Amino acid sequence: MKAQNIFGTTLVAAFAITPFSSTLAHHGGVSAAFGPGAPVETSSPLTLPKGKFLLYERIEVSPFKKFGDGRDEGGNDKFTFTNTLFGYGISDAVSAYVSLPYARKELIGDKTSQGFGDINLIVHYGFKYGTRDGFKGWYSLNADDTAGKEYTIPEWKFGLSFSTTLPSGKIHNKDKNGDVLSVGSQTGFAVPSYNLTGMVSKMFAPHWTWNADVQFRTFSFNGGSGGGKPGNESRFNNAIMYEAVENPGGFLSRLDLILEANILDLRMDMDEDRIQDEATGGTMLYLSPGVRFTFRDNISLGLLYKEVAWKDLNDEPNQQGGEGLEDYRFIATLSTAF
Repeated sequence: MKAQNIFGTTLVAAFAITPFSSTLAHHGGVSAAFGPGAPVETSSPLTLPKGKFLLYERIEVSPFKKFGDGRDEGGNDKFTFTNTLFGYGISDAVSAYVSLPYARKELIGDKTSQGFGDINLIVHYGFKYGTRDGFKGWYSLNADDTAGKEYTIPEWKFGLSFSTTLPSGKIHNKDKNGDVLSVGSQTGFAVPSYNLTGMVSKMFAPHWTWNADVQFRTFSFNGGSGGGKPGNESRFNNAIMYEAVENPGGFLSRLDLILEANILDLRMDMDEDRIQDEATGGTMLYLSPGVRFTFRDNISLGLLYKEVAWKDLNDEPNQQGGEGLEDYRFIATLSTAF
């Protein structure tokens, strides 16, 4: 694999926050991927080069299972999330991003809630470990690095990112009768949330790259009527990418085959009185095959299909419309850097 393709990869963790309800209406985190060799859902440690911009768009569609019993009453039918992300390379090791999510939540009973979610601000630091330099912040390649690619290609890459949301999304959507919808059916959450992510990646064989991340997200408490606190989230993601096609400068300059394993653990939600809702939360494993097309070396299209392979929900007979109970999730991303 050519060094220019490997080091063209850029990725940052970016997370779109929308409200959560007692029916476990969390939705997946957003990982903004750019470049050949990047996963779709798993976060990569690589940063944007200094002075470069990233424009990224993501669409995620998630229809939910229906059970034909009381669980369906007031439940969720299908969620569609879009996320527009802008990034800038402050230095070769530090990138900053702002993410603007938009959600359309189709509810059982012919009701729809849609609007912008909470703006997300992200700072990402990337560094690496190699036999030549030890630990060092990410830096631009020069002629010496290209000549010494036997050192730079197999290096361990690491990253840390921190993000916080601003309570800017819609929180007063109403149904057709004029009644305000529940917190979990709104598209904004009204209070901030915080996310910390650690990432690692390494090329372990020619044309093969491994990538993993660990994420933790916590939420502020909203004590007002109908408020509360969504359960904390922990995510453990792994991805393996195989470079099936390499054609630098061509229309299809690269094709990567992707397989991800995405583990999500959700704690129970709390109501405004800090009482836990037992019909929320659980642990689930998604197996997610995907593909990434790279066009003209700088435009990247990622596609990922997620399906639950295993789950252990806290109160499954009374849960509907959240993680672990999807029919499937489908994610498409389009990104470019300039």
